[in-house]
Amino acid sequence: MRAALIALLLAAPAQDPAATERLLRVVERRHRETPDPTDARSAAARLGFDRAKITEFVAGLSWEPYAGILRDAGGTLMCGGGNSIDRALLLQAMLEAGGEKTRLMRADVAEADGAKLVEAFRKQQRKERPDPDLKALAEELGVDLAALETAVKERRRERAALVDEVVEAGKTEAARLAPLVGALTSRSASAPKEHVWVQVLEKGAWIDLDPSPVDLPRKGGKLLSPQEIAAQRRSVTLRLTLNRKAGGKAEPIPLLSVPADLSAVAWKPVDLLIQPAPGQLPHSSKLRELDAKGVVAAFKQVKQYRPCLLLDGKAYGGVPFDLDGRTYTVDPGGRTGPAMALSRGLGGAFGGVLGGGGEEAPSSALESVVLEVVVKEPGGADRIHRRELVSAPKPGPRGLPFLRYSFLVDGAPLPAGEFARRETKAIAANAASFHKLNKGQTNVHFTLQADVSPMLLLFGDFRRRAQARLGEGALFVQDRPGLAADTSQVFLDEAGGRVLLRQGIDIFDNPGYFDGSADRTMTMGAAETALECLLVERSEPGTARRSAWTLLERGRLQGGKPEVSDRDGRRDVRWSAEAWWSVDPLSGSCVGRVPSGAGQGLIENLIESAGQVCSYADAVGFLSGASGATGQQPGWADKTTKAFGRACSALGGSSVRDEIKDQIDEMTKNLWATTIASLGD
Repeated sequence: MRAALIALLLAAPAQDPAATERLLRVVERRHRETPDPTDARSAAARLGFDRAKITEFVAGLSWEPYAGILRDAGGTLMCGGGNSIDRALLLQAMLEAGGEKTRLMRADVAEADGAKLVEAFRKQQRKERPDPDLKALAEELGVDLAALETAVKERRRERAALVDEVVEAGKTEAARLAPLVGALTSRSASAPKEHVWVQVLEKGAWIDLDPSPVDLPRKGGKLLSPQEIAAQRRSVTLRLTLNRKAGGKAEPIPLLSVPADLSAVAWKPVDLLIQPAPGQLPHSSKLRELDAKGVVAAFKQVKQYRPCLLLDGKAYGGVPFDLDGRTYTVDPGGRTGPAMALSRGLGGAFGGVLGGGGEEAPSSALESVVLEVVVKEPGGADRIHRRELVSAPKPGPRGLPFLRYSFLVDGAPLPAGEFARRETKAIAANAASFHKLNKGQTNVHFTLQADVSPMLLLFGDFRRRAQARLGEGALFVQDRPGLAADTSQVFLDEAGGRVLLRQGIDIFDNPGYFDGSADRTMTMGAAETALECLLVERSEPGTARRSAWTLLERGRLQGGKPEVSDRDGRRDVRWSAEAWWSVDPLSGSCVGRVPSGAGQGLIENLIESAGQVCSYADAVGFLSGASGATGQQPGWADKTTKAFGRACSALGGSSVRDEIKDQIDEMTKNLWATTIASLGD
């Protein structure tokens, strides 16, 4: 479809600078005119800050059964619904945007009244999103309407076909798992035990404003204090730990720990980077002259690395470390100092960073570098997801601490149309750079953190479609944060004389369940594992692949005997030691796993020359664009990374002019493909 799209619409306009300028102006105008779906103030302004209209608007949003604050005001607005406290927070934010003085109230809910809310939830009608006006779009872009309609129709057909494929794969796998896992306990939506609403101050008296979809008694209501509101919130903490042995003693060293309220990370770009410390690799102009053997030698020389977390544009630096397990001081200017003295357990780990420490006397050895994502739930135990990023050397390719993990943290399924809106937003954020390229200027820089990873947004969009297809009337309840990552990591194969780049999608957990249907929940989990594999595989065709899905299939085909075991309350089903299904018998939650803890579909590309890497100074640019796809991609794979990934040389400003021209031509075609796909979705 991508080839047809370019042939029908894009090949001629993409060669015309004037047409590309028109395309960019359309994107910028559409972006300006599209309201931010998370902006409560703007939503209130569109209603004239009228109290009655605002209350009616929030009352018209869906009520959903989960505990605590999961979406907050912005997420509730974007997703079109939430539980009583999230809806109340949205109503409060919209009223206060107009200058009203408000407060939150709460009251206990009787079981019968709570059941009314759940019944209303089950009866709610799904709202359909209107199709875009393709005639107006064709006129704006100056392209043929019939060709545009054909391209959009074909893209939709391909997306529907992939949804059908993952749903059928999930059903087949669930049918195979059912007799092995045994009886599942279907989970039903729980009736709420408390209700939250808003009071607004009017002429010295507090007036109730309750957006609940059913009438609930407010007798005995009490003011909800800031402390009680805080106790209802969730948080996400990203921790990076280096495990080393020093003097025969195991010692964990914290490298990075950043806690954040869920509202600060949900649907926001979150990137964990580990990259070589400055000066560890030759200048990019020198690297370009190296052959494959020289690239291997350059990577082997890198000993010191430095972690960093980028959270919605804000950077948090971590402790530098080397492959011998040493850590280093960092001065106020960000420069790396000498190796720190060995701490005595966790208590002294951060003290070395702040107070210096001199040369490290005893020798140490790196055992592993571990990522932990900790989700704190209100009133419950923390959910800790672990990934071993780097381990002590083993036979075969070894992972280097040169990587990027881009996260999607969400409080609800990605709403219809949100993937396309965010793609358009990312292009608009980089329109100035595209304008320069279109005029022949080559030393430009792109904002690669303009939004959440496009691959993850694509995953979220397909997951929502699959949930709708599987539901068949049963509603999906998301009662905790969703968590997935788009991963890229460099691997060094010394024996083979190769440097490899592995990229993939990693689902950390299923975020919810189908109301009253554990079988559907297990089917959806299996479908998600198939989806993460197929998305990566087909966006980069012709590459090596390994994932929980493919490893499980291989284990069965090779005649492995199914083994079932219990671990941490979940049931593991495996056909070999390479991968297994992890199923929660109390809900049907199901995820494919491999020994590292992940279950991701992976693609693997060989880095044959430093020219493919372009500028090592920008790890995000390298990891987004180091590898090139081969073969034809399906239409749904026209994502923003394809537009920006080819900017690798332009990012560094170090390419030869004819190479830049080739990349500009390819980027322009990708720009047209991505933009048409987004605006026509």
